[in-house]
Amino acid sequence: MRSLRIAAVALASAGVVAGSSVANAHPRCEQIDATISDKVVDVGCPPPTQVCVAGTVRGKHGFDGTTVFILGSRGEAPPTAPGYRPVSGTITYTFKDGSTLTALETSIGNVNTTTGTGHAGGTQEFTGGTGRYENATGYTYLNQHWQTDHFVTTIQGEVCRPQS
Repeated sequence: MRSLRIAAVALASAGVVAGSSVANAHPRCEQIDATISDKVVDVGCPPPTQVCVAGTVRGKHGFDGTTVFILGSRGEAPPTAPGYRPVSGTITYTFKDGSTLTALETSIGNVNTTTGTGHAGGTQEFTGGTGRYENATGYTYLNQHWQTDHFVTTIQGEVCRPQS
């Protein structure tokens, strides 16, 4: 009886994993697996922004381009995690063909650019774009750390184009 229960649990778990993969493989969606390398700059930011975080993204399936993050807000550390602060803003990806993809990025972390320590985690929710990403939706999960003089952020998720 115990081996039957173990087999049933294993079979159900395999079905959930396979079902999740199939559910995410929508024909109008593409998987994103990429790395962003960016740093705080005071040149080249979109007006009226005076300081932004700019860099490059390199990923699978041609998800390569430049990035600009504009800080929207920075919150106070929660009492239960005093070393961590929430951050939210807009990130825009620009690709070689001129298409753009925009997302609301929200994360919480303890990255310290002075000591080079800490990490952050969060999400990006795609809110639209231009060109091939016009009216795109989707999300990524992100994890970030500080490396010498810049942020390194890995993102994984999917971007979906509207039905034609």
